[in-house]
Amino acid sequence: MVFRLWLRPRQAGAPLDVRRPACGAGWRLRSALRWGRLVVAALVLAGGCERLDEFTGTWEGALSPDPRLQHGFSAEDRLTLEIAALDAADVDMSVRLPGNPERVRFESIRRAASDALGSMSLPGGPLRSYFGYLRPPGQEAYLVVLTLFAPGQVEARVIRGPDEIYGVFRLSKLP
Repeated sequence: MVFRLWLRPRQAGAPLDVRRPACGAGWRLRSALRWGRLVVAALVLAGGCERLDEFTGTWEGALSPDPRLQHGFSAEDRLTLEIAALDAADVDMSVRLPGNPERVRFESIRRAASDALGSMSLPGGPLRSYFGYLRPPGQEAYLVVLTLFAPGQVEARVIRGPDEIYGVFRLSKLP
C-alpha cells in the first residue's frame, strides 16, 4: 500500500534506467521527496512503538496511602505480580493477593486492549492498560486494571463489587 507510492513495475529484461525520465533535475527532486516520505514514515512508526518488554519480571508494591483508595484492604497489604510476557493485546501474568500465598492467574479481557480502554488516558500518561479478572479458588472474582507507565512504573487496581473492595497498588520491579 504505502510502497506503491515509491515503486513502479518494470518490464522484464529492461535496464534499470528505463524508469528514469529524461529530465535529470525533476527525477532528482522526485527521488528526494520519495526518500523524505520514507524517512518520515519510519520516524512516525518508531515513535509510536511501546517498549513493553522492560515490564516482564516480578513486581511488588504497597497499597496507596490515600484512604479513599484502600477500601477492603489494610494499610500494610502488598501485592506481587509476576509478568511472564506481554504485548499490546495481552499480558501473561500471575498475582499474589494480600493474605493469599497462592498465585492466581490473570485472565485478560483481550477485546478491551483493542478498544479505547487499552490506551485510555490517566494521570501520568500511561503507556498501556490491561483489564482482566483474578479468580481465587473459593472466592468471588476480582476485576484488575493493570497500568504501565514509563519509565518502569506499574499500578494495579484490584476491585470487587460496587463497594466491597477497591485498592490501588503502586509497584516497583524487583531485582
